Amino acid sequence: MDSLYKLRPHQQIGLDMLRDSFRRGLTRPMFYASVAFGKTCMMAHITKAALDKGKRVLIIVPYGSLIEQTSRSFIAQGIPQAGIIQASHEHTNSKKRLQIATIQSLSRRGFPETDLILADESHVLYKSFIDLMERVETPVIGFSGSPFTKGLGKYYNNLINPISMQELIDQNYLSEYIAYAPCEPNMQGVKIIKGDYAEKETGERMSTPQITGSITETWLKLGNDEPTICFAVCVSHANHVGSAFTKLGITNVVITARTPIEEREELFVKFAKREITILINVGTLVAGFDADVRCIIYARPTKSKIRWVQCIGRGLRTANGKEQLILLDHSGSLEQLGFVEDINIDELDDGTKNEASIRKEKEKVVKLPKKCPSCNYVKPIGEHTCSKCNFAPRITADVEVLEGELKQIKGKLKRADKKQIYAELLGYKIAQQWVGKTVSFGYLAHIYRDMTGVWPVNMSDDSAEPSPSTLAFILHKKIAYAKSRK
Repeated sequence: MDSLYKLRPHQQIGLDMLRDSFRRGLTRPMFYASVAFGKTCMMAHITKAALDKGKRVLIIVPYGSLIEQTSRSFIAQGIPQAGIIQASHEHTNSKKRLQIATIQSLSRRGFPETDLILADESHVLYKSFIDLMERVETPVIGFSGSPFTKGLGKYYNNLINPISMQELIDQNYLSEYIAYAPCEPNMQGVKIIKGDYAEKETGERMSTPQITGSITETWLKLGNDEPTICFAVCVSHANHVGSAFTKLGITNVVITARTPIEEREELFVKFAKREITILINVGTLVAGFDADVRCIIYARPTKSKIRWVQCIGRGLRTANGKEQLILLDHSGSLEQLGFVEDINIDELDDGTKNEASIRKEKEKVVKLPKKCPSCNYVKPIGEHTCSKCNFAPRITADVEVLEGELKQIKGKLKRADKKQIYAELLGYKIAQQWVGKTVSFGYLAHIYRDMTGVWPVNMSDDSAEPSPSTLAFILHKKIAYAKSRK
């Protein structure tokens, strides 16, 4: 009896896209799978199909903890125990047609002969794996929720993306979230190493009394005592933040790369039981961590979209009784990188910059969110009057200012909010017709996109009276257009 987990619609679409890729001879596709896509279920279906044909399969994971997690999931779906390539593991068996290993173990021991490789978190390009891909023609399916690495297109030849993170949110596979940005560090002058801020200097900038005080005070005010994970810069910074919470009587622990797997598992159990409120981690809870997280403190300034998407994704899983994730950004990343569901690609970077790609990059204007100057709420793109505190900033050269107080950002637009906006735009069109003015649907679509960040799709014909904020936004666009014409 087939005990594989039933595929969700988007997983079935993804599997069909993979089959089509192989039929076309593109046997090294990159599968773009956001958090909560159900990647392990997909891998199980692919693995069983290959094993049923007598093929050998190698599963490569980035961390040791994912070996056990993947193995347990496969066994639960009727796939026999795999051979494990890891130190003196009890299930080491080179004769098994299914092998699971970390890339670190394979780099030391060498890669076994196989007919198919499934590589998890494959946006990370390890030299040993690159050498293998250049040396042999074995089919490889890469999996990543953030395939943004430069040069990735040199090794993978087809980007497969059956569903976006925003669509997973809209279909309730991922949680909505509300975002606040109470403060941000001054990162001017901090060295950039390998494309991101130098760790030591960043840790020092983030360990000031002002920022640490903002982290604890904001969490006490907005965190609602919810299960929280905090992303810190380095061990000293994590301990610094942990001590501040301990002084306030908030239970917390620091987890680093040196924390043994067994100890982590015990801490995760206590976290699930609410015996620990805040897990403060340094680069560890970015993959394979699926706990019920309801608040994220992001205190690790970054220029990396990969790091940003992975970290925030840890809190976007749904759970019973969870209405939304609370995101407290103390790093400036929201205003620098934008909302994680808006960070997308439609092709892999192959490491070259031709004229067409440069032109396309210039044409692609990414709208970044702004925070409300009054309450630090991160507003949806296009929202002028803050939906949390009703503050309506004056628009002066697109800069929102409230003297003497911190800026704020936005929260997420729900499907119902988007429908309401479109209904109000239709109401505006009807009102203009009454006074003899014509407003095209194309114009409404562009206004809608400016307000929500996406084009209107599958909207009803229901209209509604335009709200003051919608009318104000339309007026703002008219003024901006008139100024540009001058």
